[in-house]
Amino acid sequence: MLMKKIIILLLTGLFLGSCAPNARSQHQTVKLNKSNPEQVLEAMTLKEKVNLLTGEGLFGSSIGAAGATKKLSRLGIPSLELADGPAGLRLRSTATTWYPSASLLASTWDTSLVTAVGKAMGAEALAHGADVILGPAMNIHRHPLCGRNYEYYSEDPLLTGIMASAMVRGIQENGTAACLKHYAANNQETNRDNNNVIADQRTLHEIYFRGFEIAVRESFPKTIMSSYNRINGTYTSEDSLLLTGILRDQWGFKGLVMSDWFGGRNAPAQILAGNDLLEPGRGWQRRAILKAVRKGTLPEEAVNISVRRVLGLVLDSHAYRNQMDDNNPAGAENADNDGKIADGKTAAANRHIARKAAAEGMVLLENRNALPFNDSISRIALFGVSSYRMVAGGVGSGEVYTDQVISPAEGLQEAGYIPDAQLTEHYQSYIDSVDRAYKRKWKSISQRIMGQALPAETDPGTEVIALAAVENQAAIVAIGRRTGEFSDRKIEGDYLLTQEEKELIGNVCKAFQVLEKPVIVVLNVGGIVETASWSGLPDALLLAWMPGQEGGRALANIISGKENPCGRLPVTIPVHLEDLASHKNFPQEEVPVKWLSMMGKKQKKTTADRPNIDYTIYEEGIYVGYRDFDSHRKEVAYPFGYGLSYTSFRYSPPVVRMESDRIIVQCRISNDGARAGREVVQVYACAPEGMADKPYQELKGFAKTPRIGPQESCEIQIIIPIDRLSSYVPATGWVVDPGKYTLRIGSSSRNIQQEIRLPGIPGLILPPDGRLP
Repeated sequence: MLMKKIIILLLTGLFLGSCAPNARSQHQTVKLNKSNPEQVLEAMTLKEKVNLLTGEGLFGSSIGAAGATKKLSRLGIPSLELADGPAGLRLRSTATTWYPSASLLASTWDTSLVTAVGKAMGAEALAHGADVILGPAMNIHRHPLCGRNYEYYSEDPLLTGIMASAMVRGIQENGTAACLKHYAANNQETNRDNNNVIADQRTLHEIYFRGFEIAVRESFPKTIMSSYNRINGTYTSEDSLLLTGILRDQWGFKGLVMSDWFGGRNAPAQILAGNDLLEPGRGWQRRAILKAVRKGTLPEEAVNISVRRVLGLVLDSHAYRNQMDDNNPAGAENADNDGKIADGKTAAANRHIARKAAAEGMVLLENRNALPFNDSISRIALFGVSSYRMVAGGVGSGEVYTDQVISPAEGLQEAGYIPDAQLTEHYQSYIDSVDRAYKRKWKSISQRIMGQALPAETDPGTEVIALAAVENQAAIVAIGRRTGEFSDRKIEGDYLLTQEEKELIGNVCKAFQVLEKPVIVVLNVGGIVETASWSGLPDALLLAWMPGQEGGRALANIISGKENPCGRLPVTIPVHLEDLASHKNFPQEEVPVKWLSMMGKKQKKTTADRPNIDYTIYEEGIYVGYRDFDSHRKEVAYPFGYGLSYTSFRYSPPVVRMESDRIIVQCRISNDGARAGREVVQVYACAPEGMADKPYQELKGFAKTPRIGPQESCEIQIIIPIDRLSSYVPATGWVVDPGKYTLRIGSSSRNIQQEIRLPGIPGLILPPDGRLP
């Protein structure tokens, strides 16, 4: 009996041995390299494929990044580190450089400078082991109260797309991957993970998709992040038309699409739609995908397509190159890494770039001969909490863990000014007391995630203000706002100045101006605030945005005249919020954040009928920002593209040349003032009546001059592709209407210096990909 069992076992072993090569061929062990991704795909088990499409979890990063992909050692597939990065590399494990916010960068209108910032970010990512920077963020400023506007560039899709393209080119120069986000129409934080955007196709294509399209076509980003929200009923991460039909088939995107963290509801639907990577990765997602494949509701080929895209990103990553260098030390010795990260390798180099960008993006809104300070001014009275604790950036993924943020007080002192000692003691003692109280306080989940709020404004008292006016030669009042992810801004006490802030500005102006001493108000904000009711009080008003860690030094350079302000608004500042066409369709009430829901926990269903919370109707259509204000002749506080300089510029009559696929505008800009400076030349087009209703004018091109010396001039050239004149007609596609277009050339949408009427342009219906051959 025993012998019979032995014979059976031997025969079974021989049979299994004869089958072993075929079994191994299914899941053979191969190591990934650039020549064998298909072979690696064939060798993967279904479970390994699914693991590759779902991240390592919220705390799976080895460097303290936002997330990571799964490592498959058997197949030589390294883990990729995905780091937040709209304003700099965000790592929990180390201090990095905090660059200016996107709104400030857009205010530079300087693509070369934005590329330099991106290059520094990409180099820092390489130095710290990050493969992907989760940025730029490029949603439209549909409404000023969006809490996350600081992360986004502009109300205009062209400016947004061009700035994002510049950032992507910089980030990806050394091999770091950029990630455009959040695709698309993620224009409010209130109930963002479930909000349903209801918008017509023209509005979506012309306003909310256009910036992404420009960035995809011009900068070839390696990754894109889908947004949390729904569009016309479908979650963006589950929308095959959005992720495949438009993004890939029409725009030609070749990279990987990942979800926003915990985004979407149906993992198999996400993969089927073309959302390749689910972050940060959850066990239930893996189980759902496996079940769907085994049931046949999700074709395994759909999984394979996404796996190929992940493998493609891996093969083009720092992690893969480092792995290959580890396996080939001789090759690593010859790698020119130092040259690739030279201008981002040291903290000093990064700080220099951050400081330069911050100064270039600050916008001078008012100046009644107060700035720059003359040489007689040395003693300055600094009022406002933000004078001593500058808000470098916003809350959430756009926040950066840095080692030092330079306040206005510190920056001005470094520049040789003497801040008032009594005021410094008053504010610093107050801030320290608030800090101590915060450390002792029990903190809710919300407080732990959002961090410490900016201390409320404190009143130094009229006697202290009066004494400061006597003892100092000028005053600066800084107004700060700490806004960001997870919630939208409030009107009272946020968009509108608080009563304490208004009284502070009024009292300081009264005390100093009676002695003929200038008062400067600095807005250290992530989004615009109401200015029309009080902007006439101070002698100068400077919009500093959220300027990053070097903001205090950049501010000192502007105040002193070392830098001539050349920032221009990327948004319109209205007189009243109610003047916005989008205002009635934006959240007006505070909705508690469902933290468990945002972290992937299932919540009870709520009624989906709360306007502007469960759904938001984009009733204004294409009339966003200046398109609305200029078309309907509404009064504004400050127009789109606006900004003052310490000098003045003159525009010579332009020369326009028409070619088959583009319009070339040339214009000479002269500096008629006494200081060197830079001008932003903007070209707006007025279209003839056509198949679709048109705004009064739309930005079609721009250029920032180099530094022009006093009484000198330079010639700029702006190239406008003909397809930029097109409008989206749902039944037809992109259409350039025939007729005579007018180009308006100026320094803002409301300050047109030159105008030229073009000869007739023939009508064009663009190909499905939206571009001329």
